[in-house]
Parts: sequence; C-alpha cells; structure tokens
Amino acid sequence: MFKSFLDLVRLVRRSDFAELLRLLRSREAPPAMQFLKYALCGGGALVVHVGVYLWLVQVLWPSLNDPGLDDWQRAQSTLAPTALAFLFSNAFVYWLNMKWVFTPGRHAPVREFLYFTAVNLPGALSGSFAQAGLVYFWHWPKWAALAGFIIPNVLINYVCRKFLIFRR
Repeated sequence: MFKSFLDLVRLVRRSDFAELLRLLRSREAPPAMQFLKYALCGGGALVVHVGVYLWLVQVLWPSLNDPGLDDWQRAQSTLAPTALAFLFSNAFVYWLNMKWVFTPGRHAPVREFLYFTAVNLPGALSGSFAQAGLVYFWHWPKWAALAGFIIPNVLINYVCRKFLIFRR
C-alpha cells in the first residue's frame, strides 16, 4: 500500500492536470490511480453509511440514545442501525465501483453484486463487532465508535473486490 502511495505521488508529479482528469475518468488508470478512485468511492460509501446510521439513531430510533442505557445496551444498540446502513452504503459503493473504478463483466450482474456483498460482509461484521466493543469496553460514544466499523472494511475489501469480483 505504501508503494501504491509513492506511485500515486510520482504519477501526480509527472502528469499535468488534464492527464490526471483523464485518468480519473478512465478505467484504464494505473493501479495507484485506481486505488485513489477506490478510496474516493469508499469515502462516498462512508458518507452514505454514517448519514443513514445517524438518521436511524436520531429519527427512527431515538430511544437508542437514552442516557440511562448501560454499556451493554448501548453496544447492542449499534448493531441494527449499522446493519441497515450497510445495506444502503453497500448498494451505493457497488454502483460507484462498477461505474468508475473496476470493469464489470467477470460475472453476471446479479452474481457480481452478490459476490461484492459477500466480500463486504466479513469486513462489515468484524467492523460491527469492533464498533460494539469500542462502545462496551472503552465507553466510546456510538458516533465515534463508527471508526471501528471502517478499518476492517478498508483492509479486506479492496483486495477481494479487485481480484475476486471485477475483471480489472
């Protein structure tokens, strides 16, 4: 990953602005640019996930914010809104990756989406438990514990999506 970052820095230094824009729009981008595009898609998915999560706990389930909940109840209360937010962010990031980063076509569209989701699930599940653990063991606020959801997803998903789901 560090090598990809250095490759990206070199690419930015030797390319003019028009070339960088062309590479951002192209599926034929070098791996370093592809990783940057993937990271931007992940940032978009993060915005969708956090937005849906916060909306759910503020509007749909405000009782989950009851200050009288003990740590175990607070930890448990992160799971349902995280699962629902995952559905929205997963669909969004699939669409964005398919349109902008990777080349679809290794599998039929429905199968590709199901594989994409299956690859996303281990990161989402481990992230959900990490988030609940941060709330329960370290007494983090639920909104801050969302960080525990993000890290496993980033680590697992790029490699699996690149080599198992999409053509390139």
